[in-house]
Amino acid sequence: MSNTPNHHQFDAIVQQEDGFVFVALPFSPRAVWGAQPRYAVVGTINGIAVRGTLGVFAQAYFLRVSKPWLRASHIAVGDPVSVVLQLAGT
Repeated sequence: MSNTPNHHQFDAIVQQEDGFVFVALPFSPRAVWGAQPRYAVVGTINGIAVRGTLGVFAQAYFLRVSKPWLRASHIAVGDPVSVVLQLAGT
């Protein structure tokens, strides 16, 4: 799948810091989807449905994933993953 204004695909590593697990975005949602107060997204990680609101730290965006989601998906911290995201409701 190629990137479009609605879908953005990228490869990442599942990371953990201070007890929470996330996937860092290698792009700026503002540049892709325009300026918004919050970015609610839906998509997949390794083909498994995921949804959430993007977080930001020092202008770097990330998608937090829950530990129950990790257990159910059989994805672990440190795993390389393929991510497809789009704004929720688009």
